[in-house]
Amino acid sequence: MQRNPAIEKRLQREKERRIQEILQAAQRVMLIKNYSGATMEDIAAEAGITKPTIYQYFKTKDELFVSMVSPLIEYLATRLESIRMSVEKGGYNSGKDIIHDVFNVYYETFEQDQDMFRLFNIFLQVEATREMNKKAAAIIKEWGIKCFQEGNQIVHTAIEEGLFKKVDVFHTTDFAWGAFWGIVQVEQNKWGKKGISRYLKPVLQYTEDLLVKALVEK
Repeated sequence: MQRNPAIEKRLQREKERRIQEILQAAQRVMLIKNYSGATMEDIAAEAGITKPTIYQYFKTKDELFVSMVSPLIEYLATRLESIRMSVEKGGYNSGKDIIHDVFNVYYETFEQDQDMFRLFNIFLQVEATREMNKKAAAIIKEWGIKCFQEGNQIVHTAIEEGLFKKVDVFHTTDFAWGAFWGIVQVEQNKWGKKGISRYLKPVLQYTEDLLVKALVEK
């Protein structure tokens, strides 16, 4: 016997609400204990549910973490892809504009979920993918690789178009990301409270200006 469509919709809304509550609880726990230190028991307790209940939605901590961070990485990769396609189609007349747009994508990714951005980067630093099952680690790695591939192609095409100087493509992509993330860490740690440091944007702008001087041909 089929359920009433209205009941089906209500149950689906409740399921989605519960999933979001679990993901938010997991984020809070992992920000305190990191990925390695957090357990499903901790997350269930934070969400106000039992451990068996959490397993109805996520089979493992790995699966939960992938569901938590995938939207952020996908957003970053998709935005970088758009810039790459625009560069390839001749949509930029200045290397300065490319650098500005890339930094803007980085900043918007950070701004939309500051804690998640920080958690994901801490996760990468401690190489927690080594503790994950192969399937979950592969998903994280695939999206991470795509982000850097898009960045590499942006730099490569900008060099070919005469917008960037002839520089090492891979070093440039790594430097741009590392400079952005390092500054975010420093300024947010110095800020020491909720929200975004009022000094963050000026320092990022200074870094962007330095990259323009170092990279831009025209």
